[in-house]
Amino acid sequence: MEEFGNIGVVGLGLIGGSLCIDIKKRKIANKVIGFSRRISTLKKAKSAGIIDEFYSDFNQGIKNLDFIIISTPINVIKDYFLLIKKTKPEILITDVASIKEKVVKDAERILGKKNNFIGSHPITGSEKSGIEWCQEGLFDGKVVVVTPSKFSNEKALRKVKKFWKLLGSKVILLSPKKHDYILGLTSHLPHFIVFSLLKTIGKIKYKDFVGGGFKDTTRIGKSNPELWTEIFFENKKNLLYWIEKFEENLNKLKNELIEEKIEKMKKELEKIKREREKFDEQK
Repeated sequence: MEEFGNIGVVGLGLIGGSLCIDIKKRKIANKVIGFSRRISTLKKAKSAGIIDEFYSDFNQGIKNLDFIIISTPINVIKDYFLLIKKTKPEILITDVASIKEKVVKDAERILGKKNNFIGSHPITGSEKSGIEWCQEGLFDGKVVVVTPSKFSNEKALRKVKKFWKLLGSKVILLSPKKHDYILGLTSHLPHFIVFSLLKTIGKIKYKDFVGGGFKDTTRIGKSNPELWTEIFFENKKNLLYWIEKFEENLNKLKNELIEEKIEKMKKELEKIKREREKFDEQK
């Protein structure tokens, strides 16, 4: 598609690799160029038809790009901003990180407030990581939160929104601050709780007694520890706030149990069940 020209994707894991597949499948770009720390990953992506070309030298590869998507760990994104500033600061940029306030501030600090970076966070994926897990249609029907700042370029914002819509995603605009507050509850807190639950259980001595409920509840406990440690600390303020709220509700139920308030707990659980069922009704 002429409007997006050549698109580069930095980081070819589950999200980055899946992006490449869908960009090619939907013919959104003239060419899809891949970048990765590992040559083996780039060769694998090229031989599988996931990307059209690859470069091990980012400064060389970016010269022929019109749009770049950074799909790397959060603490690496700023390094690419520095490279982009030196080589092609006018290029359209987005990312896929689940933390937005830090990334947007880094973009403004490094690229200047008048830049062409628009933050994005596709709410999709799984506990799996690596190019071997990338898949077609990962973004179709999924929400992508786009997080412009007050300094964002309107033309860049329109193009990034259009890009995600072409992938079949539903775009929702939030400020970077609001995004981190909400995702602290809906994504970061659940991961934190599941890791804590698994720590409480410790070594699985009772694996013969583990059913589907345990497996469903703790699936995300298989997520990348390095990634989630980074997310927890980068969104520390919001996460601590939601941990306190969770502890308040946990203690209320605990006290109902201690005081044998059976009817009260039953009504509480019925109310919670109805709220959970609403999630399915909204789909």
